[in-house]
Amino acid sequence: MGDRLEVWAVGAGGFLLGVAVLALKDWLGGKLKVLLEFLYGQFAGSRLLRRAALAKYTRELYRRHKEFPVSFQVDESFRLPMESVYVPLRGGNGHGNGSVDRLEAALRRKRRTVVLGVPGAGKTMLLRHETLMWAKRRIRAGRRRVDLGDLKDIPVLFELHRLNKGEGSGLEGHLSDHFKRHGFPRADKWVASALARGDLALYFDGLDEVSTDLRERVVGMIKDFAETYPECRIVVTCRVAVYEGQFAEFHQTLRVKDFDEHLIRRFLGGWPWQAGTAEATSSVDQLLGALRDTPQIMSLARNPLLLTMIAYLYDFVYAGTDQVLPHTRADFYKQVTDNLLIDRRRRSVFPYPLKKAVLRHLALVAQDVPSQAHDRLAMPAETVLGRIGAVLEQHGRDTSQAEEVLTEIVERSGLLLAVDNGERYQFAHLTLQEYLAAEFLAADPGGLLDRYRADPPAWREAVRLWCGAEARDCTEVVRAVRDHDAVLAFQCLADAHTVDDDLAESILDGFRRRLAHAGDTEIAAFGLVAGDRRTRGERVFEFLREIAATSHDSRRTRAATRALAATHLPQAVEALAELAVSPNGPAWAALGQMGDLAVPAFEEMAPVRPEAYRMLWAIRTPKAALALNRLMWEVPSRASVDRYFYLGELLTVPEIAAELRTAPTDRGTVPTWVWRPFTEGYHDARAEIAGRIGQVLRDSEEDELRRSDLPDPDPRIVAAVALLHEHGPRQELELTVRIPTGLAAAVTDLSTSSGALRQERAGEYLIDVRAFGHQMESLLDDDGSPPIDADQARSRTLDVCLAVLGQAGLPARRRALLDRLPPALRLRAAVALLTQGWYADPQTWVTAQADPGTPGYGFLRHWSTGLTLLLWLAISGLAGWRALPPTAGGQPWGPAWLGWVATAVIVAGWAAVVTFARYRGRSDRVFVVGATLFTAVAALFTVSYYAFHAVERVWGNPVATCAAAAVVTYSGAAALAASALRDRKNALTHPVRHLVLDPLLPHP
Repeated sequence: MGDRLEVWAVGAGGFLLGVAVLALKDWLGGKLKVLLEFLYGQFAGSRLLRRAALAKYTRELYRRHKEFPVSFQVDESFRLPMESVYVPLRGGNGHGNGSVDRLEAALRRKRRTVVLGVPGAGKTMLLRHETLMWAKRRIRAGRRRVDLGDLKDIPVLFELHRLNKGEGSGLEGHLSDHFKRHGFPRADKWVASALARGDLALYFDGLDEVSTDLRERVVGMIKDFAETYPECRIVVTCRVAVYEGQFAEFHQTLRVKDFDEHLIRRFLGGWPWQAGTAEATSSVDQLLGALRDTPQIMSLARNPLLLTMIAYLYDFVYAGTDQVLPHTRADFYKQVTDNLLIDRRRRSVFPYPLKKAVLRHLALVAQDVPSQAHDRLAMPAETVLGRIGAVLEQHGRDTSQAEEVLTEIVERSGLLLAVDNGERYQFAHLTLQEYLAAEFLAADPGGLLDRYRADPPAWREAVRLWCGAEARDCTEVVRAVRDHDAVLAFQCLADAHTVDDDLAESILDGFRRRLAHAGDTEIAAFGLVAGDRRTRGERVFEFLREIAATSHDSRRTRAATRALAATHLPQAVEALAELAVSPNGPAWAALGQMGDLAVPAFEEMAPVRPEAYRMLWAIRTPKAALALNRLMWEVPSRASVDRYFYLGELLTVPEIAAELRTAPTDRGTVPTWVWRPFTEGYHDARAEIAGRIGQVLRDSEEDELRRSDLPDPDPRIVAAVALLHEHGPRQELELTVRIPTGLAAAVTDLSTSSGALRQERAGEYLIDVRAFGHQMESLLDDDGSPPIDADQARSRTLDVCLAVLGQAGLPARRRALLDRLPPALRLRAAVALLTQGWYADPQTWVTAQADPGTPGYGFLRHWSTGLTLLLWLAISGLAGWRALPPTAGGQPWGPAWLGWVATAVIVAGWAAVVTFARYRGRSDRVFVVGATLFTAVAALFTVSYYAFHAVERVWGNPVATCAAAAVVTYSGAAALAASALRDRKNALTHPVRHLVLDPLLPHP
């Protein structure tokens, strides 16, 4: 009994001890974590923990910016993925003069930039995306490891509205606080040194959100900051209406442009459509079709913020219902405002009718500001709250709730935006303001007309929206407007529900007579009216069709075709396709303006009218690219090379390339190695597409490749065709060539040493092509080298490299292909050819990357090579034993002294092998091979002969014969393996890999 109790006591004690240990472990772990966090917080800025702190800062940037919230979301946790939804913004220099394709690239070219845009244009998103991309490039697989790499232009996205809270410290102190908020405490000293080195990229976001009384001081702070730290990149964003040229001394001022249809499609293609919504591609096509049907709504979608609203409504409100985007602009605005204000999925404090009444009153206040006023869209917060109080009073509510009503409208609907740090408010888009003002005046046409007569520019769109907002008789309003602006009256016919027939015909007759002299505004008005599905619109459409087909007045014909295109109707495509008999005719150009709607018509024309290929390329949508792809496979390959250039160029557009990934192709008929490094998934149709394009480029004549009217195909295709040799023996350039005096002088100016060039006699120079290539590669690898950094110097370097290649035997067709590459990549390609001296084969392009230092990479370190060497060492030893007179007891033939000669030959043979291995790859390798080849062959014969006789003497001829056959078979297999490993090494070490292919590969 006592023993049993003792056992139980020991067990219970062990259990309790285990529980205590676990509890103590958790307690100690928690305390240790707190201690480590405390120590990190105290010493993060020290040299010991600085890189760890920067790694944590990088991870925090990625976490914060990989998703962004939507102000009018249904679910508070709903956030959009930045990478898929973000669309590269386009902009113009100054206040719209000149153009810049990509704002991201423009930001990186200059150290001082101002970015301007209207609310919702994407200024903040631009900076957030730049910050995210910097962090993403440094976060490795699994998001666990951070490879900081080059710590240049470390992004600091600082919201300038933080300066409204008081003077506090200078900008340097605020930057230290920024790093502290992002996981890098006590960064003061590091920030100071990073600023001095120019390692930070300062993104000062929202100058317009700084209080008006503080704005001048903040501008001065930024200017002083820029002067103190001239090496740091600085970007300042601001609303257009607020900016008054405060940073005129900055290197560039960029203005964000509205989306075009191409960018709208790209945005919608990246939208994370709900599972219940139609398949993504179908949803994009349906939504774009609805937008094209109503050009007025399409104009709204050109603003990123409003496009987000449209996509949100289509995905979260219309999904699973019978609702579709309306066909009139007024109905669309009504749906937008109603759905965003009602928001049935979450509880609202204030009812929809009250909030709608507030917005109508505020819209009228803003709309009444004269059109000449500076920043006429933004209303002071005091005015806004006063108007809301008046509306509350009218609805029998406490006026003290005005601020709560304003907050709910701003935060829940997104229809009203807080700007200037809440000092002012304005509508998300001017047309929403105009619609709500027109709604306020629904029962007051006289008030509407009085306002229009007093300020026509401000009230034009409001008049049109008033005509379409409700089913009312608009005759008197349209009649009054006609006396002041006939074009506006014409436009109102498309919007108005009811207009007297005599008045309508009178307006239409006047514009029919003036059709030949119609400008862009009148053409657009014809399109609006002819696109109306009512009887009046059908009559105007038939009039335009008849004029386009029968008129002998070229001006009337051109105007009629343009008006038909402006209708965006399928019937217009049919009419214009019938009339498009010549690429120089007006119907052809008008048809091209109809975008995706015209793709089937141009696809049908292309086999007999090659000019249609160019129109498909100009449309630049996935649908047009798919049509070009079908034509590429269906029409004989040499019928026209144009389509290959056009489709090849469209592969550079990400959303088009993504669509072509699953396009139908003729599999198995073309090489796929051209696109192999860039393939995605099990079957990527772009491999066949790029292979076919590459075939045509390879077989094209020089004059075809140099046609200036054709665009440059994707550089991934051009580089592969220009630099690689697919069939037959390896093609090489001449490695030592004579060059003229002028080129020699240019080479001397570029070369870092005189080793590549030597003078034979007066006026004659010889150049070592590969040595010159290595000198140029050293310039490429040195980021600070002026010859490569400066555009003019880089162009001169490129010209000299291409001239040397020409002297070395570069074929004219390959030179024409190189000229199709972007200048920077063209230079790298030229240097790759110069450095190696021969064209790479497809294995260089498609072989998976490996580390040249690994044992499996070089054949001399491969296990099969080592085993072969040991085998032949053993055989050599056996042969030497048989050859030596003291052990042989006589020679198989000849005198005894031949044994000593044979032994010497064997030793000399192995010495030759060692010598060759030691000097392989040297410039004098030809001499080494010549000096050792005879000795190695003689040694091989000697070893084989004496080893065979040694085995034969002991085991007989059959065994000796079998052993010899086995050794020969194994040695042949080992030689083949060594050759394959050597080819793999040559493929992976060819300069084309790191100079050309690596820059083309996508990098995380």
